[in-house]
Amino acid sequence: MSEQPKWLERAIATYSFHRSKLLDNDKWSLTQTAKILRRSTGSVSEDLLIARNLKNYPTELEKLDHAYQALEFIRGKQKEQDLEEIK
Repeated sequence: MSEQPKWLERAIATYSFHRSKLLDNDKWSLTQTAKILRRSTGSVSEDLLIARNLKNYPTELEKLDHAYQALEFIRGKQKEQDLEEIK
């Protein structure tokens, strides 16, 4: 396997950190993770979304160059699923 893009490494690291805090404290929040990592809640939320979707779309996400492309891809897949549920 080739080296993962830096944005994907960051998403995985953010997810791992957040998850470990949640396991220690069920009242842990995304806001607390953002504060400790000195990042916005939006960027942490996006990283968590990417990391959670990595298991479903590993090949597709790993070949992308930027996080915004991954978010567009994931949101497109979510929209497809939503439309399928409506039918």
